[in-house]
Amino acid sequence: MRSETELKNLIQKAQRADQLLNDPLIQEFIVAVKGKLMIEFESTSLGGFFGDKKRLNAWRKMQVLNSFLEEFTKTIKKGKDARTLLEKAKNHIRRII
Repeated sequence: MRSETELKNLIQKAQRADQLLNDPLIQEFIVAVKGKLMIEFESTSLGGFFGDKKRLNAWRKMQVLNSFLEEFTKTIKKGKDARTLLEKAKNHIRRII
């Protein structure tokens, strides 16, 4: 069981992650990087050692970006869950009092 302070910290962290992820400038950068990576991936040849290596490198870069974005999403979800848990606990206390 998490303390109230831990839950509040998770909520604040999630709010910050949400602000960053939804910032128009950050969104613009994410779209630009994804676009460049897709072009890099699609411009590689299917055959030959060097084509395969370039394609694999582009794919790996995309996976790193996706993992980075997934961490934001997970943090936001944890914050929402923490908010729900905190609200339930407060409601439960109110019913007892």
